[in-house]
Amino acid sequence: MKKLVLALSSIALMATSAMADATTAVVPTKVKMKIKAKEKEGIVKAKVAISHNMLTYDQAKKKGEEANFITHITATVGDKVVYDASTSQFLSKNPLVKFQFAGKKGDKIKITYTQLKGEMFFATKKIK
Repeated sequence: MKKLVLALSSIALMATSAMADATTAVVPTKVKMKIKAKEKEGIVKAKVAISHNMLTYDQAKKKGEEANFITHITATVGDKVVYDASTSQFLSKNPLVKFQFAGKKGDKIKITYTQLKGEMFFATKKIK
């Protein structure tokens, strides 16, 4: 079901991107991600499970498809960036990302990732 949601989101975003002008910014699409963010003594520990195939160039060539993997992951709380990572095809299928930062309960954490094709996806969760 999660793969279907991600696939449908990708198709909708590609159709929207194709119609948009080249100078227009890419608008992120909301997707389901498992996000756990718990605060203890002013430190928030976050775990993010992203459902993604992470198709490398070699795998794509064998399957006759286009390569598609996550190239950038960002976590923000309000306007503050609390985690930022540039990735490549080395990242595993359905990656699990863990990080910690100074924060407080009640704030919302927003996870955004960008694919090789430039498509952006995001999810939000309230810190417990």
